[in-house]
Formats: sequence, C-alpha cells, structure tokens
Amino acid sequence: MRKDVLNSIIQMEEVKNLINKSEIARRFNCSINTVNKYLNIQENNKSTRKYYSKLDDFKGIVIEKVDDYSANGRSIFNFIKDKGFTGSYGTVSKFIKEHKQEEQNKATMRFETTPGFQAQVDWKENFKIINKDGKEFEINIFLMILGYSRYKYIELTLDKTQDTLFECIIHACNAFRWSTS
Repeated sequence: MRKDVLNSIIQMEEVKNLINKSEIARRFNCSINTVNKYLNIQENNKSTRKYYSKLDDFKGIVIEKVDDYSANGRSIFNFIKDKGFTGSYGTVSKFIKEHKQEEQNKATMRFETTPGFQAQVDWKENFKIINKDGKEFEINIFLMILGYSRYKYIELTLDKTQDTLFECIIHACNAFRWSTS
C-alpha cells in the first residue's frame, strides 16, 4: 500500500472533484487503478447511519466549556444537567476525552512520504543553558528530520543568522549522505 498516495487523497478530499483521477495518478506516478482503489477505500469507510445521543443538544456547550474555560468533566456535567441533560456522567466524560484526543490529533497529524521527497526543519531559538561554573549561554538548536526514514540531524549554534542556517542545512545533508552509504 502506498501510504503517500492514500494520505494525499485523504488530504485532497475537498478538492478531489476538481482534479480528475488521471491527474492524481500522474502526480504520484501510479496507475489510475491505484487511485480508484484508494478513493473507494475512503468512500466505503463512510457510514450513512445517523446516530442520536442525549448529549447531541449539549455538545456545543461542552466543547465551549472545555476549550474556552478548561472546565473539568464533573463541573460540565453538573452545568448541563441543570440545563436539562438526562444522560450519565460517563457519556459526558467519554465525549470530552474523545474531543481532546481529536484536537490533539489535528495538531499532530503524521503523514508518510516517499524516499527523498521531503525533510522538515525546526529551529529552537534562544535556548538558555548554564554550565557547571554557573555561566549562562544562549544557544540555538537546529533540527532536520527526513520525512521517510525519520533520520535526525541536530546542531547547536551560538547565533541565528541566515548564513548559519544554510551551513546547518549543508552539514545535515552531508551527514545524511554519509549515513546512508
């Protein structure tokens, strides 16, 4: 299974009607049958059944209390119970847990790439460290991660100029080249 194609099709869900299947196949260097297979996987996973929960009328309030006020489950349960909620505390607690997990997953969505397709760079600036003599240093941390293999390269620098950034990128590419030979 080509995860790069599947993940891209999932991400392109809203624009798949604008791009035809042959164009998707050309972009990912695969056959139209592969694109059809992955599109069918997405369509077959969707359920048409409508579920109703006692919590449906109160979900907006629960999400607001969790996101805006960081309220705990028990206080939210008591609040919506006063507003007419007839369900159990477990229903509210489960919904809050699922909502928080969903929000966390949105922030940390991982996707697979083909080898050599991408690298990600992160730059932690103005990180303060203290040596054993009590002297304080301000350093910057450069990190590059290859998308497919997840190889990592880390370099500490004393400044954050563009020249330093380019040098770090060159050092990382050289390190990756030697580690794969």
